[in-house]
Amino acid sequence: MPSSSIGNMAGSHSFLTLNSLDKNVILHRIHHFVLIVAFTTLVSTSAVAQQTDAAIALASGSEVSLSAVTEAEWIQGEGPSSFEPGKVYMFECWATWCGPCKALIPHVNELHKKYYDKGLRVYGMNSWEGGSKDKPAKFVKDQGTGMSYPVAYAAEGSAFESQWLDAAGVKSIPHAFIVRNGRLLLSTEASRLTDSLVETLLSGDEGAKKAAAVIKAASDVSKEAEGLVNEFGSARYKGSVDKMSASLKKLESIDPNHPELPKLRLHMMVARNEWSTAVATINEMPMSYAKTSFLMMTGMRVAQRSVDDYPIEFTEAVTIPYFEHITKNSDSIGPNHFACLSILHWRIGDKKTALMNADKGVEVAKTFAGATEARTKAFTRFAKSVKDGTMPKFSDLSKWHREEREKAAAKK
Repeated sequence: MPSSSIGNMAGSHSFLTLNSLDKNVILHRIHHFVLIVAFTTLVSTSAVAQQTDAAIALASGSEVSLSAVTEAEWIQGEGPSSFEPGKVYMFECWATWCGPCKALIPHVNELHKKYYDKGLRVYGMNSWEGGSKDKPAKFVKDQGTGMSYPVAYAAEGSAFESQWLDAAGVKSIPHAFIVRNGRLLLSTEASRLTDSLVETLLSGDEGAKKAAAVIKAASDVSKEAEGLVNEFGSARYKGSVDKMSASLKKLESIDPNHPELPKLRLHMMVARNEWSTAVATINEMPMSYAKTSFLMMTGMRVAQRSVDDYPIEFTEAVTIPYFEHITKNSDSIGPNHFACLSILHWRIGDKKTALMNADKGVEVAKTFAGATEARTKAFTRFAKSVKDGTMPKFSDLSKWHREEREKAAAKK
């Protein structure tokens, strides 16, 4: 299951500019489905919330605050009233906007069902959600038996956020705290908790230590891999194919199953202009986080270039599945994607779908987070131009938005 660092994945859902997604943006634009980052950084598979580095107050061996857990607002079931000796407690931090978090829910639920009677206690901690508990509460209810463990809403600024997440220096979710005998045994990602590791965790003092050591080793590899993913992204942004290749080879050597690899290999093909190989790979690759992330990032990049210098076969291979993915997830997608899809469909000769996407962009612009009259007018101008037979550049959309903002400001 995918688990490393975004988001995702993440300014792709802003209206007209692509900016890195930090914690404040997450909290104010919480219903965005985070999948990709700005072109200056490479997305990884979890949704990232940046924070200022600080001394880690909550580390392995530290006593944890049970009151911070019990004070959270429980939307399903109840939290633990105490830590029973020998039992292992897993606090899984997640949010409704976090794609990788939601992808892990079946695994977390399976651990809960399979190991509850053996001493594992699983709790979902809805974190960095913003707003009220209504959205996560509805989400949990909709999952039914697919999310059967107790779940709490840890509101922004809650004791759980400050005394657990902030204190442990957590910068991304999904993230799991594993507690035994009232102390933090380890922090990890639930995807690393295999059946054999959980059974070892539950086997007693020595087993818990052994499992913690195994997971820490895996975490160290993950951190190195994370650095290589970021190095690849930086090299890609700078156009350094040799450095991209070096980072990719090293990542393949230390973690041949890393979830980012399929996407990075595709980016490598594009950087080397291996168009036919890239097209075949896109067509053969099953839909996954890696594929959708590549499609969204690359689709926007291709559309936003003022010069159409990509082979038509490649543009078509990206456009069709990109459109299918956006259509299925339209409730969490910003209007920029529809403008980009309009441009892409126009380039591959599908003017009917280009107009449909342009109109959809207007519709979404009216209701999406931070909607303004100026922004809606910019998308309306874009759609009108398409309807009149002229496809604007993405830079025109940005210019129109700026002009409409200036007009609105002048009237005040």
